[in-house]
Amino acid sequence: MVINRFNLVKLTQNTIIKPFNCGDQDLNDFLFNHAHRYSKELLTVTYLVETDTETVAFFSLLNDKISFEDASSKNQWKKIQGHLHGKKRTPANSFPAAKIGRLGVTDSIQNQGIGASILDFIKNLFLNNNKTGCKFITVDAYHQSVKFYEKNGFRYFPAKSTDGHTAMMYFDLIYLD
Repeated sequence: MVINRFNLVKLTQNTIIKPFNCGDQDLNDFLFNHAHRYSKELLTVTYLVETDTETVAFFSLLNDKISFEDASSKNQWKKIQGHLHGKKRTPANSFPAAKIGRLGVTDSIQNQGIGASILDFIKNLFLNNNKTGCKFITVDAYHQSVKFYEKNGFRYFPAKSTDGHTAMMYFDLIYLD
């Protein structure tokens, strides 16, 4: 796993963020100007992937859910529910998820597998080390990142509403079980 070549650091209030630039102003701004506050307010947990001199990547995680109201059709919701095990299954109106709030890789090493390695780490984190129920990993992917997430097993979730800049996507952890 590519991520194992680096140090993984959970951001705390005392963490000094090393130099980082992924080429996306929104992601850079979040890391340097908002990540500490979001952590302090218990909104996200941010992890830094570092060398001795720089931050090569980061990702933030938060709680989420996929709900019936998010689905664009009843058929789509049935398809998502169809993977549940057990005979006495009752239709649920929502399922627990963890959301990738932000994920950025420094521009000097993009397209070298670090992003995919981070996604594998996140999937395994919630499958093998999860403290609560979590069936899905979700992300509001920037349109330029949709192909990356598709390549890593995420599916497009045609939600009723969209903000025009992102696409809601999900990964069903049951396939890794």
